[in-house]
Amino acid sequence: MNWQLVPDERGLSITSDAGTTATLSWRWLRDHGEDAASYNHETRQRRIDALGDQPKPAVEQVISDDRLELHWPESPNQTWISLATLRHVFGDSPAASVATPWAHADQVEALTNRAVEDVLASDDALGDWMRDLARWGFARLTGFDGTHDQAGALSRRIGYVRETIFGGLWDLASDVDHHDDTAYTQTFLAPHTDGTYSHDAPGLQMFCCVDRSGSGGESIIVDGMAVAQELQAEHPDHFETLTRVGVPAHYIEPGVELRAQRPALRMGADGRLVQLSLNNYDRSPMLLAGDEMERFYAAYGTLQRMVDNPDRWYSVRLEAGDVLINNNWRVLHGRNAYTGARRFVGCYLNHEDFESRCRTLGIAL
Repeated sequence: MNWQLVPDERGLSITSDAGTTATLSWRWLRDHGEDAASYNHETRQRRIDALGDQPKPAVEQVISDDRLELHWPESPNQTWISLATLRHVFGDSPAASVATPWAHADQVEALTNRAVEDVLASDDALGDWMRDLARWGFARLTGFDGTHDQAGALSRRIGYVRETIFGGLWDLASDVDHHDDTAYTQTFLAPHTDGTYSHDAPGLQMFCCVDRSGSGGESIIVDGMAVAQELQAEHPDHFETLTRVGVPAHYIEPGVELRAQRPALRMGADGRLVQLSLNNYDRSPMLLAGDEMERFYAAYGTLQRMVDNPDRWYSVRLEAGDVLINNNWRVLHGRNAYTGARRFVGCYLNHEDFESRCRTLGIAL
């Protein structure tokens, strides 16, 4: 073992076999014990309260092949923490994310295009589908039978259908009455994300094609991850503005008034894009002080022009039986104007359930 331990009055300095060093306080070490007295391995919940008095230093610290053992002067006298937990906390050897930004359609490699029945029956097929979604921000399937029942069953392979003002499983077509929402027309729909008016915007959006005839109506997908990276590199001032300024949005119909606000680009502590929110249709009136309003217009307008550039579009005409699922926190979606019939069964799912399914399948996000 190449782990090194150096104790003092404050805590324990630990250097892992990967060379990462961290000093963990005695309280932290007491708080994260994984022995039976400190941790319930069935529920994965703590059994110990380490939020009171500062514990006395451990009198002995021993590293074995799979754990750090700590001997304390008070009960429970012996606790342990797995090296797997310590590696996770240290961030040692994290699996590389499969997410691959793409700026043009030809950068998207061949999708697996499994059949719906395969995904319903096989975790291997489900893994292929989820890996495409995690990698490119969207994924496809074939063989949808046109029913709400199968669409619901497919959704449950990921998590559960999310209820919204549109219902759980919904029908999307130009003859469905939804108070003149632009999505329920045959006109061109510019690339956008859904739910900017929701505090927790839907994470995934699934379209299952039931009927298709006529011309046009190709689905448009744009990778917001690639757009954000390019914006940061070429327009850092615009990028900074869009990570900081909250953009209000609304959805209003009889009996409903939804409002929410967040930056167009929500970044994580690791500097990666967590969520892109862009929907100029649903943007609410806003007023910023001084020159900030013009800075916002310049930044937001640049972002909009980038996603409106057809060179960035992945376009696909979905036929009856095709399924398209999008990561609504990463990619923008739109639609060309069309004639004839274009009918889908659709639904939303939560982003947290997508993340959970990827973890259980061993897919690194």
